[in-house]
Amino acid sequence: MLQVMDDLTTPASLTIYTDGSVDPATGAAGAAFVSGQTTKQWRLTDGASCLQAELVAIRGALHHALESHSPHVIIHTDSKSSIQALRDTQPQDNIHLLTSTLLLAQRLAARGCKITLNWVPSHVGLSGNEAADRAAKSAAALPSPTTAVLPSLSQTLLKIKSASHVLSRQQHEATVALSSPSTSWYAAATAYHPLPQDPSIPHTYGTDYTVSASAFPALRKSARAMWTSPVITARSPPPLHSNTTS
Repeated sequence: MLQVMDDLTTPASLTIYTDGSVDPATGAAGAAFVSGQTTKQWRLTDGASCLQAELVAIRGALHHALESHSPHVIIHTDSKSSIQALRDTQPQDNIHLLTSTLLLAQRLAARGCKITLNWVPSHVGLSGNEAADRAAKSAAALPSPTTAVLPSLSQTLLKIKSASHVLSRQQHEATVALSSPSTSWYAAATAYHPLPQDPSIPHTYGTDYTVSASAFPALRKSARAMWTSPVITARSPPPLHSNTTS
């Protein structure tokens, strides 16, 4: 590894070590790079992932390279996932972060700068990598965020799922408070989680039903004031299946 890194380095090249860190106790994330006597650190917004921290560090290294006017920039990272994300031609997540990073790389390439993104193993005694690791951990301990990172799609979906569960629980608890026997049973049986679907039993959850007003003239006449269009779309709730035959 040391020989390979020596082969990459030339007197005119700019060498940068990057790292990202997430404190498992607090969830705080930090990013940093070290290049010679220069160290730059960022505390990310709460909830940022380790991948996002690694990408912020690489993006910061590219910013630094733009100011250096070096013909060759070598960025060392111990994050395989960040390299893979930057190589992905059709990313599905962290779009803003990846795009802003790649735009900086394009600016460097446009002026003839060669960019090498090199993976190095962590904690094997590489002084630059160890310094970046310490700087990233120190950045995560800063008192407040210094750079904003947009939530990834997976993080957003997880928050939506969590909020949906909380709302469902609150609704059930409110109904249980009104002494509904069926809701009390559902709460006790499921702990407010949806029952698993039996693939052998047809179900209609998530199906949109389009009902024509002309198909139900009596309904249309009695509920005319409630209609805003000739078509009503309704989403049915998941059915509750029971093994008990009434």
